[in-house]
Amino acid sequence: MDIQRTADGVRIALSRTETHLLRRALERASFIDTPAAEQPDILAFCSQVMDALKE
Repeated sequence: MDIQRTADGVRIALSRTETHLLRRALERASFIDTPAAEQPDILAFCSQVMDALKE
């Protein structure tokens, strides 16, 4: 994993294995109890990243 901080955020480069693990973590995160007000944003974020990481 290569993590680079930029002026406006963070850039992360992942190996294939790490990408798979991140997808699994996002799938799980979208089901963990979170504050109701944050659930739509968390679901949207997880969905967007999982789509980008499709194998």
